[in-house]
Amino acid sequence: MSTCQTQKYGPLTGITFFETYTDGSPKGCAFDEPNTINTPVGILVPNYGPSNLRNREGLALEFFKNGQIKSIDLESATAVITSLGSLSAERISFYENGRIHRLFPLNGRINGYWTENDEYTLAKPIDFDLAVGSFSAKIVSLCFYESGALKSLTMWPQETIELNSPDGLVKVRYGFSLYENGKLKSFEPALPEPIVTPIGIVIAYDSTAHGINCDENSVNYSPTGVIRSLITGNNGLMITEPEGKKFIQPLMKPGTLDPDVMVPEPMTIIFTDGKMEILQDEIVTVDLQTATIRAILVHDPMKKSCGDCSSCSSCG
Repeated sequence: MSTCQTQKYGPLTGITFFETYTDGSPKGCAFDEPNTINTPVGILVPNYGPSNLRNREGLALEFFKNGQIKSIDLESATAVITSLGSLSAERISFYENGRIHRLFPLNGRINGYWTENDEYTLAKPIDFDLAVGSFSAKIVSLCFYESGALKSLTMWPQETIELNSPDGLVKVRYGFSLYENGKLKSFEPALPEPIVTPIGIVIAYDSTAHGINCDENSVNYSPTGVIRSLITGNNGLMITEPEGKKFIQPLMKPGTLDPDVMVPEPMTIIFTDGKMEILQDEIVTVDLQTATIRAILVHDPMKKSCGDCSSCSSCG
């Protein structure tokens, strides 16, 4: 099939691959010639022609079952209007109402010939002026609510910024997420960060964080700015309950870079409804009304646990 008639976008031509839903409606296509797609954010041209060193292969255009555009890989970087102003995009995904869901300023294919550093070098810093802070950074992607408000921001791993949080000014890597009203929902600490919790100060830091997207992060707040959960590799918890004492701390496991080096595996602590949950290989639930908990430093964030600090982030 080289041509397809769509209800919302008219005829599409030069189709080299066509995928349908079970009812025969279009699900996605690839092209070898230009097409123009009229969207709520402007006229867009999906990627077409043979792949090259950087371009991704696969479907350039995808649809929801109702025929509305779901995602588009663009032939070239295109300026689109968002709630943050005009932004350049190489890939956009949409909600079914036509509003932007995710926007990617770059969409290169990372492989043995085109590296993450090559893609990062192409990235241009974007200036932001948000309720949580003003900064400039190179961005991997932006996620929006259906209302158009910014939902999360994901940065390149080389980037760090500073944000205002309920725990003061914090350094952030990878990114953060916001509530629809612009208040901070979560962030990924760039350094071990002291956080105020119902059991006192706990050092938050996740050495295993990856930053694929930052919809969810190590430190999570409620809409009113109260800590909901955090990940720590630095603190152990001394728990005194009516039936006795127990001590829970991050488990030591082989490192990913060097299996011969044991490093602390971060554990998740969740606070909810007068209880605390500790997530490791199993879940431990503690009643904060009847137990006394002390956070004890077991891995000093100022000290490294191995010798090769240049290639390790295990302890911050």
